[in-house]
Amino acid sequence: MPKTVRDIYELMPKKDCGLCGNPSCRTAARKIATGDMTVDQCANLKLHEFKENKERILQLLKEGVEVGAKGTIVIGEEGITYIHPCISEAGRVAAEAKLTSGPEGAVQNLKYGFFDPIVMCWALNTSGLFKNVRCSPRLGTAIINLNGKTVTVFHDGRITVRRAKDKQDAIQAIRLTSRALWASIICSCCGNAGVDCASGGCEDCLTKICPVLAGGPPDPLSASTSPTGQTTGSTIFERAKTIETGKYFEKGFQNLDQAMEAVNQSAHWILNGRFSSKQMDSIKVKIDEANNLAIRFVVETPRVQDATMGLILAGVTLDVTRMLEGLEVLVRSNKQPSEELKELLLTAVEIAGQAYQALRAVNLDQAKQITSKYVEFKKAWGEAFRKNKEEQDMLVAIEKIAANGFYIARLLTKPLPT
Repeated sequence: MPKTVRDIYELMPKKDCGLCGNPSCRTAARKIATGDMTVDQCANLKLHEFKENKERILQLLKEGVEVGAKGTIVIGEEGITYIHPCISEAGRVAAEAKLTSGPEGAVQNLKYGFFDPIVMCWALNTSGLFKNVRCSPRLGTAIINLNGKTVTVFHDGRITVRRAKDKQDAIQAIRLTSRALWASIICSCCGNAGVDCASGGCEDCLTKICPVLAGGPPDPLSASTSPTGQTTGSTIFERAKTIETGKYFEKGFQNLDQAMEAVNQSAHWILNGRFSSKQMDSIKVKIDEANNLAIRFVVETPRVQDATMGLILAGVTLDVTRMLEGLEVLVRSNKQPSEELKELLLTAVEIAGQAYQALRAVNLDQAKQITSKYVEFKKAWGEAFRKNKEEQDMLVAIEKIAANGFYIARLLTKPLPT
């Protein structure tokens, strides 16, 4: 059986630490498979514990790895590949669509694939829009129930609908599913899923509008949407107040406010041995609620350009999630951190907390200060990582907290469609 990007990802450290310049190990795996990144650019793969994984990845690359979602432009009635009566149920119809004409225009061959399978499953499970979600990141396939219809999604952009009432019902099911999965579409420019671009973690999207965010989710009846203008992330809170679905947006950030209050205190809790599983679970609940509201905002906001703000909410939620993952590593560690690590942890949490505060207050000056502070932190962290072999796992976790604060600090100036 041919090897795929998923096989490389399974061998990655899965720390999503950002040290290689990519916000996630998924993006790194895609770039390694296509030759846009070398294995040695992953600092964790250089560690002794991942030596065998690194050798296996190199072997896979020698043997050849299949990448991309190869396929042709959808042709047929209004972009729908095929609509026909359900054989098993009289009076119902089935439909099949191939969403290869999407945010970046009509694409013959998407370099990194279409949907990121992991983000695809995350979006379907957290949206609250679907019942009986069965999604396999390994297979890149999902089967969901949508108001009595069975919808199957494939990572290459195919969506099938069974037991729809009529043609319009089938089209609406495809359109809703496409909207819900917008965050999982992979940008062929940078290899990041849309939610990673919206998190502030993508270097390529700092000076231009990300193609995935600009084009909107693929629609079975129309061409991709082009932005009518350009603004920045500093406008999102005021813009959200002007639209009906803005209540989801604000409530989502209110949940993140509460999650970040706990993150701000986490360093002291950890160093004093008082960070309990109950506190961890309470943060996760707020993050899950924010994720659900982000997807609802994306799906229910009429204008695609406005719905983009929902991806920003999902992106910030992802940043906070990764901070929590870093904290969990520290909590699970049985090692007593050195004084140097304690200082780095306090600085990392300070960067994360101040960056989030700058975003919520739309304070551009504070965001710039955080960016400078992160650069200084990274220098001190790099020196500690080079000389401290015993605490490298803890150091990676600490850097992950600071890096995601750094991503948030960059969002205020991130270009967005309007």
